[in-house]
Amino acid sequence: MPMTIESTPASRKLPLAGLFAVVSIWFSGMAIAATAVRPDAVVAFGSPARLIEAVTRSDGSLLDAGRFFVAARTGPSTVRTLYAGGAWFVWPALARECGRP
Repeated sequence: MPMTIESTPASRKLPLAGLFAVVSIWFSGMAIAATAVRPDAVVAFGSPARLIEAVTRSDGSLLDAGRFFVAARTGPSTVRTLYAGGAWFVWPALARECGRP
């Protein structure tokens, strides 16, 4: 009879599969939100050199650049141009005003 402190390999697979599903849904939801909502600013993850070039080709303006990300104020085609320029993920940037216009 197995004791409660013993673990089986099947019990370890379920939490990892659930964690993977939740993370996948969250990443997909953020990417869809950036494309569908057209936020004022976005954060794009990928090669900064390629992403900065994509921002300058679109109607956006560069706000910040780091080692693996670029923040940009968006124009009508910025999100699609960032994805076409090689962005891994493009997420809407959260406002600092707590929802005030």
